Amino acid sequence: MTQKLRIWRVVPTSKTGVQAPTFFVETTENGREEAVASANRQARQRSGLGKFNNWYFELTKMNVRVDKHGKYIKHHQ
Repeated sequence: MTQKLRIWRVVPTSKTGVQAPTFFVETTENGREEAVASANRQARQRSGLGKFNNWYFELTKMNVRVDKHGKYIKHHQ
């Protein structure tokens, strides 16, 4: 079975509207709902703000690919 690599942009946002610096998360689940749940779980683990209830994470699926050096490049079809 093949895995689908999805790259998510994570924007930590507080309930008052303050935003923390963004970062990227990669998931390899086949289903979209499972990938969203995994990305949210990874975002909470990677950021120290995941410990607090007044912070939530906005996830945006990016249309980028990973090159051989590990950098994200724009991908279009």
